[in-house]
Amino acid sequence: MPDADAPRRVPTRPLAIAAVGLVAIVGLSLLGRALPRAETWERSAGAVLVSSWAPYWQPEASIESFRSNARLFSDVSVVAYSATSEDSIALYPQLSDTMIPSFREAARDAGVPVLATIFDDSPAGTMAAVLADPGRRTVHVDRIMEIVAAGGTDGLGFDGVDLDYERFAFADGRSTWATTRPNWIAFLSELSTRLRPLGKLLVVSVPPVYDAGQTDASGYWVYDYAAMGPLVDRIRVMTYDYSIPAGAPGPIAPISWVEQVIESVTALVPPSKIHLGIPTYGYDWVVDVAGTCPADQTPESRAMSTARAARTVTERGLIAMWDDATAERRFDYVDELSGLDAQGSPTSCAVTRTVRYLDAEAIHRRTWLAHRSELHGVALWALGNDDDRTWDGIRAAVDGQPEWGDITVTSATGPGAPGTGATGTGAATTELAG
Repeated sequence: MPDADAPRRVPTRPLAIAAVGLVAIVGLSLLGRALPRAETWERSAGAVLVSSWAPYWQPEASIESFRSNARLFSDVSVVAYSATSEDSIALYPQLSDTMIPSFREAARDAGVPVLATIFDDSPAGTMAAVLADPGRRTVHVDRIMEIVAAGGTDGLGFDGVDLDYERFAFADGRSTWATTRPNWIAFLSELSTRLRPLGKLLVVSVPPVYDAGQTDASGYWVYDYAAMGPLVDRIRVMTYDYSIPAGAPGPIAPISWVEQVIESVTALVPPSKIHLGIPTYGYDWVVDVAGTCPADQTPESRAMSTARAARTVTERGLIAMWDDATAERRFDYVDELSGLDAQGSPTSCAVTRTVRYLDAEAIHRRTWLAHRSELHGVALWALGNDDDRTWDGIRAAVDGQPEWGDITVTSATGPGAPGTGATGTGAATTELAG
């Protein structure tokens, strides 16, 4: 598998849930309960399926990952379009001319629909204003329909769209949510009415909610899950970024929190419409710096792909501890940096780092949760961050195996209180550490 380390989007305005709620559900963890004997329970739906985003910034790694595992997929989304106003939805200039045709060919061979992911990259308040105006909203719908019909670098269009419109949650401010909430539904209703007669898919990727209310404890209630359900084909729930680089080190998607989200959203939307977001990455935090670092090597916390984390453990001879409480991995290491300071004199520093991430075992457990909870599938952020063992774990979960892999090296830190993440893939971009 090629090096899949690359940029990803992280949240800028997270919304924490109540720590009390997390503590209360730790003891009710599905993984911790006594499960029915295998022969007494059978998944009523078909096999849990995979969807994923293919980022324009890592075309080779993402297409190789997809080709090797396409038979597991329900659909695949190429991160291709940036929306900045009602009529401006443009291909990212960094998107290669060959990426969409390559995915189209590979997906056709496997019978998998190819969707265009559209990110809302507009200034704060812009898209909310578009959706609030019926005329501007229709212009926006028209532009999306043009992309579906004849978009892409090859002009052949798509099998549907995935809308990643997060500015409402992370840029506009909570005071706008009550107004934006019904306008978002009106927009989806208009778009759905246009797409469905053509047999095109409508997918939305949104942060989670924790109940049907509109309180501080309700999560990102600007997205009305119950109203979205009848209008869309799938909802990809962003169950990741519980902790982010800008905050304190912590879990990326603690298993008890993931279970709470599943319980909450399936009370509002049929499980057959839900794809559980699973991160194929983690974060590498700076926790201490001793000495004076070179002027051109400022230590920063950063993202790290699942594949890179596995290589780092191997290359440095480290031990990645399994945390039973969060069902994630962690390891610590020290970077020794040397070079010149701002005055041109030799200098050096020791940077202590801690890494929290999801490995193949962690991804397996969340995929199994989707299987056991009768969800339609899982959504991986993102293709190319994974490694071969990631897919071994997914296949084991699809086959209904609740236990898989090696978690003999353990620790027990617990999920703690929500950090500044929880959750979303907001407007900022960082590097997955190489």
